[in-house]
Amino acid sequence: MAILTVYTKLLDKTLEGARIIDMGSTKTCQCYVLPYDSVAKVGKEYLSGKYAFYILLGNRSVGGPCAYVGQTNDFTNRVSDHKQKKDWWDTALVFVSKADEIFASETLYLEYLGWKTACDAHQYRIENTKPIKEPGLSDDKKNDMELFFDEIMFLTKFYGCNIFEKRKNAMLEMGFHEYYYVEVKKRGIKATLQYFPHSKRFSLLEGSLISAIETSCSKSAKRIRELLLKDSEFCKREGNLYKVIQSTNIPVESGLPSLPAEVITGTSMQGPTALKTKEGKTFAELHPKE
Repeated sequence: MAILTVYTKLLDKTLEGARIIDMGSTKTCQCYVLPYDSVAKVGKEYLSGKYAFYILLGNRSVGGPCAYVGQTNDFTNRVSDHKQKKDWWDTALVFVSKADEIFASETLYLEYLGWKTACDAHQYRIENTKPIKEPGLSDDKKNDMELFFDEIMFLTKFYGCNIFEKRKNAMLEMGFHEYYYVEVKKRGIKATLQYFPHSKRFSLLEGSLISAIETSCSKSAKRIRELLLKDSEFCKREGNLYKVIQSTNIPVESGLPSLPAEVITGTSMQGPTALKTKEGKTFAELHPKE
């Protein structure tokens, strides 16, 4: 049996801090794991002037895990710009060639491969604002960079990030789900929720119309509404309503339906009876013990 040894160098002697992941002399790719507070110092010491492919990782309160993929010839300078313009990320994964065998054209191709693979996997919300087009590169160099990208995917997975792993069966992983509707005709509110009984999780679906006005909803609902409504990528205001333009998870403890109902209406609601199926059955009827 062939054995692959992976080395981890702890740059500040802690498991939570900056580190280098290396597959030894037989592989050329090297991964720098840089927490937000370490990127400037470590970048300046190890990465200045190096061509690199990188991933910024973070988690939005509404929307879940997100990432930005990019390439640069000097990560230290590039990350300074990201610190000013992106406030959601907490960790950077930076990949370089130990033998300095990648340059501008190669990193552009790695950026394309990384963006496309991450988008196809649907594990993370990808924060790149524009699609990345495949750059021109000779077939020989493409082959070399695809092998290099295999190493990037291995090191990313070794670190514990599944951004490039496509779900084999997304519906099976998500589990059985039900659809519920919340409607208040006189206020124009009409929203669709997806409920996953196994994980007791709700998703507010694209196209839903939710109230822009708050009255007596709970503090938890106000907090979620604030996060959701202030982000133009999730909602767009239309008079007294907001239209959901991107489906999003609603963090709910124990599957309690009143919280998503309050997020939708902006007022106190009895979720077990407010949430109804297309046939008119209430959440309470289908889940009497919830």
